[in-house]
Amino acid sequence: MKKLIVGCACLMALASCNVKNSDEYKALQAQRDSLMQVSTQSNTELAEMNALINDVEENFRQIREAEKFLSIESKTKGEMSNDTKTRVKDNFEMINEILKKNKADIDKLNQRLKSNSGQMSGLKATIERLNAELVERANTISELQKSLSSRDAQIASLQTDVKSLTDNVENLSTQTAEQAAKIKEQDKELNTAYYMFGTSKELKEAKVVSGGFLASPKILKESIEKSKFIRVDIRDTQSIPVYDKKAKLLSDHPSDSYTLEKDAKGTVVVKITDYKRFWSLTKFLIIEVG
Repeated sequence: MKKLIVGCACLMALASCNVKNSDEYKALQAQRDSLMQVSTQSNTELAEMNALINDVEENFRQIREAEKFLSIESKTKGEMSNDTKTRVKDNFEMINEILKKNKADIDKLNQRLKSNSGQMSGLKATIERLNAELVERANTISELQKSLSSRDAQIASLQTDVKSLTDNVENLSTQTAEQAAKIKEQDKELNTAYYMFGTSKELKEAKVVSGGFLASPKILKESIEKSKFIRVDIRDTQSIPVYDKKAKLLSDHPSDSYTLEKDAKGTVVVKITDYKRFWSLTKFLIIEVG
């Protein structure tokens, strides 16, 4: 009996060894390691972006504090003392440098957001807000500079110190608007999907699928033309009617992310219960009816 047990144990160890040495096991191991590496890298980049955002927000807080002093001085009558002029000048120079740094940091955030459409896309609204505040702060400082310059002739020398800020306000506004528009367009594209429904014959004529009858329908991915499909925003699309009593999905979508239900007329409606999972495998939904 002991020999039998030992023999079984040896066979199990040998089988385990063979499994670990198999190509399939090595491929799965490599895939797992790759996924872990991507996840770690993504988390690191996200942490770096959050740290950058915190720095930018802290810089904006400092600018707003300096604005309070400049705003009070802009409303004060009479000639400025030398100490006040020095303080005003120092505040403008400090704000100017901070705005330049914030602009550079926000540019970095925009670039990272463009190159990563996954987890970082959740920071889009925050980055848009920082873009908007950058323009707002620049405009506010420009107006304060004009007001303070008109108060005292000697303070006109400040125009040279903040000239780059004044000259770039319009450019900042334009760049930020362009960036916001580009981010909005990218967001729209990321959340755009396409669907088509039709009989087997109609889908073949549209060059969307091939096969059928004896052979299973095959989606012709290389010949798909977006213009033939109906565009939808996946965030706003919970159901898709197909106006037929029979329907089946030919494209790949997780089975637990949708249901096929019937409306009051007895025609099929695709009910999407989890839109992120539903569109995770493909952005093209192809439904055969009839």
